[in-house]
Amino acid sequence: MKTQPSQQRSRVKVAEILAAAEELINEMPLDDITSTMIAKRANVTRTSLYHFFPSKYDIFDALSAQYREELREKVNSYFDPDKHTDYRVAWDGISGVFSRFFNRNPTASILLLGRKSSRQIRYTDEAGASTFATELSRLMKEHTDLQAYAAEFDKSGDLFQIVLELMTATFAYGVRREGRISKKTREEAKAATLAYINSCLEAEAT
Repeated sequence: MKTQPSQQRSRVKVAEILAAAEELINEMPLDDITSTMIAKRANVTRTSLYHFFPSKYDIFDALSAQYREELREKVNSYFDPDKHTDYRVAWDGISGVFSRFFNRNPTASILLLGRKSSRQIRYTDEAGASTFATELSRLMKEHTDLQAYAAEFDKSGDLFQIVLELMTATFAYGVRREGRISKKTREEAKAATLAYINSCLEAEAT
């Protein structure tokens, strides 16, 4: 975002722009959406829109960030700070958090899973996804028994970066195939990602 809104009127205008973009995202492919279309739907001038968002990609970035933060909060709230659990049980629960979130938020599915998106739009998510992976790695190490299997497990969060990419790729394929993340797709994603985590644990132990 180019300019941070400091007044209530500006915050409302930004919210209207994001809401308009969200409506359009659910109506047509991202590549077909223009800043002019978003401005018209939000009932603002193009000059006003460009004041906050220099391009449509900045609008998509802002929406992606909102959804990623909401998903991050849901993942955080899944863990009970007073309980330490088996990492396989925890990962089953987290995969459920992800699948329910995307099924309930079609715009998030489009933006974060890459459905209907261009190569340029998908690349805007890389930095945020990396931060999310690092935090997920920390949560899994703090609230499950992963450390019992490998004390130095995934210190950088790189493993969970790959795990998230694998899971979202499976989810994206399921959405393209069935229009949503089905129970079958969720199980496929869980099995593939858990197998990868297990293989990394085995490699760490040798």
